Amino acid sequence: MTSKRQAERRSILRGLAVAATIPTIFARPAWSQANPLKITFGWPFANGTQGVEELAKRFSEEKRSIQVEVQVIPQAQVLPRLTTAFTGGQAPDCLGMSDAWLAQFAGGGWLSDLEDLFLASGIEKELVPASMQLARLYKGRAYYAGFVVEPYAVYYNKKHFAEAGISQPPRDVDEFRNVALKLTNRARNRYGYYAMGGSGWQFQQWSTWMVNHGGLGIANTMYDAQGKCVLSGAKHIEGLQKWLALYQVDKVSPPASATGTFQDQTNAFNAGQLGMVMGWGQYLSTLAAGIGEENLGTAMPPTGPAGQFFFYGGNGFAINKNTPHRDACWEFIQYMLRPENNARWNQQGGAIPTARKAWSAEWLKAPKFAAPMEMINRSSALVNNPRYLPGYGSFQTQFAPEQIQRTLLGKQTAGEHAKAIAGALDELKSKAS
Repeated sequence: MTSKRQAERRSILRGLAVAATIPTIFARPAWSQANPLKITFGWPFANGTQGVEELAKRFSEEKRSIQVEVQVIPQAQVLPRLTTAFTGGQAPDCLGMSDAWLAQFAGGGWLSDLEDLFLASGIEKELVPASMQLARLYKGRAYYAGFVVEPYAVYYNKKHFAEAGISQPPRDVDEFRNVALKLTNRARNRYGYYAMGGSGWQFQQWSTWMVNHGGLGIANTMYDAQGKCVLSGAKHIEGLQKWLALYQVDKVSPPASATGTFQDQTNAFNAGQLGMVMGWGQYLSTLAAGIGEENLGTAMPPTGPAGQFFFYGGNGFAINKNTPHRDACWEFIQYMLRPENNARWNQQGGAIPTARKAWSAEWLKAPKFAAPMEMINRSSALVNNPRYLPGYGSFQTQFAPEQIQRTLLGKQTAGEHAKAIAGALDELKSKAS
């Protein structure tokens, strides 16, 4: 790659995000040279930047022939910006990748198939099975190496529970409603729950109520034997209505939550305004830091008439299919996935490592990890989300938020919402066939 082209790549990605250059030195005889090989690593997540930079710095101190430039890409704009970078041939050599985007970028022909690298390195046996399931969600081939696996759990304020005389987190949807009502004191600006409508990461909230009332399709997917999305079923709509009632009827959620974002929810919880929220693994750290480790409790999502099901996800490291530095990228990724490094990074973020040996870390024995880790181990209850379909990333981050906002605000019924969501997911599946 010419120096001019490298400069163009850096210029474009700096226009997409804040870029931080981190000198990383890598030792490998075949690459020994006067000037270190330079590769770019894209980081498209709001959290974990500091941990990535720290590991890259340690990597630079140990190795001698590769320099890694870390480029931070705003998570809220990652789909359009990375799409532009890939189509323009200016994407990073390797990058962090969400399972929600994996099929979209792998389906676009932009990510490298890593099966040969997994086979040659033997690293798969070191990673937890749930992470490898995510890695192979697109056409059964591994397009990333997972560094974090996390369930969509319930987080609660133990202090609020104690003040309301509540001894344990809710186990089913009826208990959830009753607990949320007890925790709500609008005169004190306190609410029992946050029915979030303004973020793509809320899809798992309301669809949890849909599947625990109406169940899942074949192989824990959202599709029946005929390939149709099950979410428009009568029982699924009933579950959605119960979830909507928390906001519309019981008013256990702040009025602004209908258009609130993930950050709005975080801020409200940490300000002591909320008793319960639902969210991903980063909350194990960010909420504990906000209200105090001793005040944060975790629980599994409530059971419904059809059972108890868990959404789970994860992020991984992917390689640009068109990079000329594939081997160098893989060496860097393997370094990041060493058990001690995988544990160190995830401890900072409060998430669950993918490296098996990291699960023995002392910090994972803290009570707040018990429910999330049990959820990951209960494979029969894990929802096989449609993220394996190209286009799902845009569905979750753009289409679904608009629909649930309209529904929460009474601009469409639960039935109309379910029909729109099921129709969109049917279309995704049809296009993928």
